[in-house]
Amino acid sequence: MNRWMRLLLNALSYAILFVAILISLFPIVYLILTSFKPATLTFAIPPVWVFEPTLQNYQDVFAGSDFGKYFLNSILVASAATIISLILGSLAGYGFARFRFRGANWLRLGALIPQMLPPITIIVPLYVLFNSLDMIDSLQGLVISYLTFSIPLSIWMMTGFFADVEAELEEAAMIDGCTRFGAFLRVSVPLVAPGLAATAILGFIYCWNEFLYAVILTGRDARTLPVTITSFMTSKAVLWGRMAAAGTLVLIPVLLIAMLVQRYLVRGLSRGAVKG
Repeated sequence: MNRWMRLLLNALSYAILFVAILISLFPIVYLILTSFKPATLTFAIPPVWVFEPTLQNYQDVFAGSDFGKYFLNSILVASAATIISLILGSLAGYGFARFRFRGANWLRLGALIPQMLPPITIIVPLYVLFNSLDMIDSLQGLVISYLTFSIPLSIWMMTGFFADVEAELEEAAMIDGCTRFGAFLRVSVPLVAPGLAATAILGFIYCWNEFLYAVILTGRDARTLPVTITSFMTSKAVLWGRMAAAGTLVLIPVLLIAMLVQRYLVRGLSRGAVKG
């Protein structure tokens, strides 16, 4: 392959990458721009790209609803579900990676059953159960419901990360006096820290964006942001500016967390691709 052919292929690769990034980012950019547009420019044809920005949509979001309360609900529920699933998923994943016992493969596959089923089939028994326990429209009930899909994710991801850690390292720690659990905490957990970060951010994103569980299992007290955004679709009109402003605010926590753990996230997702 001559030099010009390589240059052509490189240029084509960069062009395809640029188009893919542009297609991915365009809806987000347009969402943010719409959040700062006056209502009269929202559906202007052709679209207006240069305009005097206004904060009216953001003011209406906070003035017209308990947006701050529901924002806090989303933070609490997503964080609690992520932390609990990460702890339980790490312990289970470590067990699957280190111990061989009868039925281990079937048990591990069984953890995926909630992921295989349509969410609506899980919500029905959860609703009946929570209703009998008086947990409808409660943060605790919502956290428990989120664990049905966040724990399987944690188990499967953490099993692979723990399997990449050499068992000899733990055995050396136990020879020096550590218990099995001590070796787990002092040796394995620090080594899979990138995997923990990757699992945590993915689990948080799933919980943060979840809509179906939240809309069925909550009322006004435990409502989360995805449900709150739909409240701007009224019987009289769809308040696109407020929806865009609320959607932009929903992006901020996930972007901040992703930026903070970016280094660990990349290492975690790529860990195990090359061993040695």
